[in-house]
Amino acid sequence: GVNVDAKLLVEEHDAVILCGGSTVPRDLPIPGRELEGVHFAMDFLTQNNKRVSGDIIPEEEVLVATDKNVLVIGGGDTGSDCVGTSNRHGAATVKQIELLAKPSTERDMATWPLWPMTLRTSSSHEEGCERDWAVLTKAFIGDVTGKLKGVRLINIMWKKNEETGRFQLEEIEGTERTIKCELVLLAIGFVN
Repeated sequence: GVNVDAKLLVEEHDAVILCGGSTVPRDLPIPGRELEGVHFAMDFLTQNNKRVSGDIIPEEEVLVATDKNVLVIGGGDTGSDCVGTSNRHGAATVKQIELLAKPSTERDMATWPLWPMTLRTSSSHEEGCERDWAVLTKAFIGDVTGKLKGVRLINIMWKKNEETGRFQLEEIEGTERTIKCELVLLAIGFVN
């Protein structure tokens, strides 16, 4: 409840766990990050919720996907919400990329009892988008006015470092390309 005394909680329970989560979005500090058209996903989604609720957004702050080529970076739930919202705005195209490899449609029992890494397709994806996995974002490309016009991408593979046991990404030669894009939505998680 709203008025529960913290001291009472500690006295009546063996443990009290605070699970507020982070509201600080993870950034992608690559060339062109400062360009107009590169935004955090939650800024886009929060503004859309306000608009749907009837709030008036000042014209100079309006953030919509209408008639734009949209790239959603991040394959989780927030990214999925950006896909659906972009479609409902009337985006020209919507593409979603993920740094990790495409998950299997079957549960890998090696992940038990952890949350299964399986391919999930939401109703937002069913509205339409191109999805791609194991893709690294190299740079945001702008025009002379400082507006986003494209994104440079490259395919990667994950290789296990035998010395450390950790997986490292390796760029795949010959796969680098630039796609047309006027709106990037960063849906790559949150930091402490």
